[in-house]
Amino acid sequence: MDDKIMVSVVMLAYNHERYIREALESVLAQKADFTMEILIHDDASTDRTAMIIKEYEDRYPNIIKAVYEKENQWSKNLYHFKKMIFNEKIKGKYFALCEGDDYWTDDGKLQKQIDFLETHPEHSMCMSNALVLNTGTGEVKPMNTFPVEGTYSQEEQIKAGLGSSFPATASFVFRTEFLKDMPDFFYECGPFDYPLRQYYADRGSVYYFEKPMTVYRTAVSDSYMSRIKEDVAFYNDYTVGTIIFFEKFNDYTEQKFDHILADKIISDYLGFCLSIEYKEGLAKAAAAGLDMDKIAACYDCLSVDHVKRCILDLEDATDHLFIYGASKLAIVCKNRLKEAGIDFEGFVVTDGQTKPEQVEGERVFYLSEAIKLYAHPGFLLAIQPVNEEVILDILKKYNVVNYGNPYALKNYRH
Repeated sequence: MDDKIMVSVVMLAYNHERYIREALESVLAQKADFTMEILIHDDASTDRTAMIIKEYEDRYPNIIKAVYEKENQWSKNLYHFKKMIFNEKIKGKYFALCEGDDYWTDDGKLQKQIDFLETHPEHSMCMSNALVLNTGTGEVKPMNTFPVEGTYSQEEQIKAGLGSSFPATASFVFRTEFLKDMPDFFYECGPFDYPLRQYYADRGSVYYFEKPMTVYRTAVSDSYMSRIKEDVAFYNDYTVGTIIFFEKFNDYTEQKFDHILADKIISDYLGFCLSIEYKEGLAKAAAAGLDMDKIAACYDCLSVDHVKRCILDLEDATDHLFIYGASKLAIVCKNRLKEAGIDFEGFVVTDGQTKPEQVEGERVFYLSEAIKLYAHPGFLLAIQPVNEEVILDILKKYNVVNYGNPYALKNYRH
């Protein structure tokens, strides 16, 4: 650490030509009574991102320190890439994150967060609310990860990010001193924001500012999340990394949060099996050291026979069957029903969610629509185990009792 630098702002960029100026300007606009540096890493962008960064580096040579890769490092060796950025480059007492496609909206963000951490030594990090900006539609809405401002426990931090609720990476500020003790496995998972937050939540308290101070962009091309959604092989590799991380994290925390993590881990095993054919999946899972009993159970629950058995277990027979969900798992469920010659009305999603009119030629209903249209509908829950509790609460709210869950995998959960 450099005693003269209070905050190192770490910015990773890849093909962010459309966004990088706004990101840099939002950091440079900070009003603070301390010195900061911006460590920006261009990971071999193929557009004009590097040229724009160089323009700013030339204008602010005492603040901006840039690295320009000739080959994309993220795709080559994540461990060494992240170790280099976070263990070798940071000079500040604290460090903050801002991806090249996000930006800050409050010019007092760093001052507020550093003032808090300086006066609350028991806190290892802090974060804030954010606005979510859909780059495709232009829609902006608050993220609202937590209901109110305050300190949130490690258990609450673990839950935030396993489902649809998560905090914005661009809002994070950390104490640099803890980095030197972080075990290697935290670096090895693909995305770094969740593992980093869990490590810091284990080292101290985490404070959340209710005011949105950043913008998180979604539907950005070339982003990590876009590749997870669009590239099946990439998603499969991602599931291997997350399984290994969460199993090691569960051991690291001495199974204290197994009642939460068991659902997440088996969900990732299911995601792995969803995204790779059986024989290839068995070989890849064995080579990666995954739990082969869980792999076998997941492949079994994706079979036609298993779905047929689950329909027989519905509390009451129904002539109007729906698949609850519209994800990859729901599409697999649809295909198994087709193979079994079982008719269904379409897909169902939770009221309030954004939904398409159709998925793979099948109509998509809101839950309230399905209940209104048919007197006694039945539902097959095509949902990941990690989301089951939330969905069951929704079904209870609507007094739905006629459902089956072929993907519960209860023997591998809490």
